[in-house]
Amino acid sequence: MSLLLLVLIPMLSTQLSDLLAPYLVPLSQPKHRLFHGRGKTVPSLEWLTIDCFPPLLVATLFRAQEAEMLAALEVYLSETMASLGCDVLVFQHRYDGKADNVVVKGEMPSHSVATEQGLVFKLDFQRGQNLGFFADMAQGRRWIRERADGKKVLNLFSFTCSFSVAALAGGAHSVVNIDLSDAALTLGKQNHALNGFQDARVHYLPHNIFRSWKKLNQLGRYELIVIDPPSAQRGSFMAQEDYPRVLRKLHKLLAVEAELLVCLNAPWLDYDWLEQCVEKNLPGAEKVSRLPGAIGFDEVGEPALKTVHYRYRRPQALDEGNTP
Repeated sequence: MSLLLLVLIPMLSTQLSDLLAPYLVPLSQPKHRLFHGRGKTVPSLEWLTIDCFPPLLVATLFRAQEAEMLAALEVYLSETMASLGCDVLVFQHRYDGKADNVVVKGEMPSHSVATEQGLVFKLDFQRGQNLGFFADMAQGRRWIRERADGKKVLNLFSFTCSFSVAALAGGAHSVVNIDLSDAALTLGKQNHALNGFQDARVHYLPHNIFRSWKKLNQLGRYELIVIDPPSAQRGSFMAQEDYPRVLRKLHKLLAVEAELLVCLNAPWLDYDWLEQCVEKNLPGAEKVSRLPGAIGFDEVGEPALKTVHYRYRRPQALDEGNTP
């Protein structure tokens, strides 16, 4: 190591400590996101997030860094890991169209999970940027768990089915999960088995939602629906064009009275856009409230992830045939 690096690394590590020390402390309440640089609360570290999934500490870098900064970050995080119950440090380099997970300290366990409210969700470091679990949706999973008892649930764009697991933990009668990715649904089945729900009334549909309305209708109607699509997945779902299309179809799937969680993670679309989209395209839906963000995901300004609770009452005009 050069003399310059020997001088720079301790200096940078000290600077990182000054900025990150308030966040990397033994947890007083359950959370996975320890530091959310993307929320712009610490402007010089907008390129960094840090998540804790004991025994794993995962630092995600959204912009390439010089070698000395990477070394300083490794030094500092290595010094704090034990107090957080972690002994494995992973850097995920997520920029320039790539998402490489690199173990920089310790040895990756054969199975890694995220734990939330007594439930466990498998982490998959072979998937690239998505580990199979979105920690920022903690309030959404709490919401459905609190309302699911005895309900028929539809989980649109289900990915690895964390909403389904939470619904079953809340006593759901049955759940239908639909997602274009068969691989994601396979991981979802594993999540159900990890939590003892392998024999529950659950359907896994590896289908394009826009070609599956008839099948979804056959399995419905649903008292709870979650809509959590990708924001911009070319060839699959583009929020501005496709969200209205989904909403216009829901009256055929919803029970006479139902509840919905309408979600969107798109920094370029605000809450007003999402709520106006529901108002224009789903008659009978009344906004109840916006859900708070998950602990640890502090942001300057409006959050990228938007989740809104709606109550639905079927308009009489639909049954009278006045509305197509």
